[in-house]
Amino acid sequence: MAIPLSARPELSRDDSDAAWTVSVEVDLTTALALARASTKALLELSPLAHREISAALAHEIDSLETQRDPRSVAAAQALKQYLQEAA
Repeated sequence: MAIPLSARPELSRDDSDAAWTVSVEVDLTTALALARASTKALLELSPLAHREISAALAHEIDSLETQRDPRSVAAAQALKQYLQEAA
């Protein structure tokens, strides 16, 4: 797979660190898209599935909020927003 360095023009094409950075960003974006799609499919599967995945996400929110670091708090807020939209 060619790494789309053109998406990040500030990165040099000859810099292996830049290629690694872009590939990690692509992997992360792909993983997040797959997770959103999977969660959406589970939420729409049945009322029981909706209740169970909502409970699991609520538990994850609680776990993230207890960590109190900025990334965990931001992730908890994003999950709360997702749960509200999915309701």
